[in-house]
Amino acid sequence: MSHWLIVAGSARALARSCVEAGWRCDVIDPFADSDTARLACRLERGALSGDHFDERLPALVRSMAGNWRGIVAGSGFEAVPSMLDELDAIAPLVGNDATTVARCKAPMDLAETAHRAGIRCAEVDISGPVAGDDWLMKPIGGCGGIGVRPARAGEQIAEGWFAQRRIDGVPASVLFLADGHDARIVGVTRQYPGSVAGPYAWCEAVGDLPLSRAQHERLARDVAALTQQFGLRGLNGADLVFDGEHAVLIEINPRPTATMMLYEERVVGGLFAAHVAACEGRLDEVELLAGDEIRGLRVVYAPDTLRIGDDAAWPAWSADRPPAGSTTDRAMPLCTVLAAGRDGATVSRQLRQRERQLLDTPGLFAGQMTTTALS
Repeated sequence: MSHWLIVAGSARALARSCVEAGWRCDVIDPFADSDTARLACRLERGALSGDHFDERLPALVRSMAGNWRGIVAGSGFEAVPSMLDELDAIAPLVGNDATTVARCKAPMDLAETAHRAGIRCAEVDISGPVAGDDWLMKPIGGCGGIGVRPARAGEQIAEGWFAQRRIDGVPASVLFLADGHDARIVGVTRQYPGSVAGPYAWCEAVGDLPLSRAQHERLARDVAALTQQFGLRGLNGADLVFDGEHAVLIEINPRPTATMMLYEERVVGGLFAAHVAACEGRLDEVELLAGDEIRGLRVVYAPDTLRIGDDAAWPAWSADRPPAGSTTDRAMPLCTVLAAGRDGATVSRQLRQRERQLLDTPGLFAGQMTTTALS
């Protein structure tokens, strides 16, 4: 039986997919959620510095070193891609390497590469004053939309930040499998950003955004071109905005993304196994299935500092549940709620209703923060 190490900012979805494929896993993530703990053979907290793993992570991995078939990395490396090289020196990294991640997260490299490949991409700038008020200011290597804000006309772009022209339209994300040369779309989700954590914070995704045949074909061409240009491998995501019939590329997430939990049953054997197969050049072995329902997820951000009591009664449709005795600071992720239905609008309404229900769950207490547990 294969044994893996999963390292991610939120590892539950990867761990669940790994276990359901019949494999075992050790897990490092910052939050040690109770449902992740039930899946892992061993679970350790990896400390964060902002929204990425700090420099102590490689030492933690070395201290755990087991007979792993490989390491699968999720979020938490966007701002520190070189750390992936350190992990690869301990056990084989199954996914995109440090060079690929660094290129994808370099704003000018992404925009110029997309342009050469004939892919529509939002205009970016990394220096000088912002040309107008239709731009966004973003941290380079940021994750989850945290810190993104409208730019002010004439504002100087600070070191470590970049400006990206705002695109009006329907926010979306495409999840795809890649083998370095070719790609296959797993699913396209409608995105609903914005929460108490900020107007652009990643919050809600609802599966199977309706696309015309022409839109789907253009998107398939684009993800194949991105795969070839960047050498992408395994599960990846790309954020888009549809400004009418056409998709405009916003960013690439060169790793398994949270939307994988909406499509786990769309791939024979599950998405963790498909990620491994694609990384090993066996993309043609992956069998995709048609779905019979629309699925959605919504991150619930704490409206106040919340302490998790021993008697917290988590609903069956919740996930990423912080352990009893922990606290979640205001505007930080508390957990995730899930829903399914026949159409996206119904699923979105149900997600928001469940968010309200969850915040009334017995066992969640407003109080002073002592430690922070995120999902």
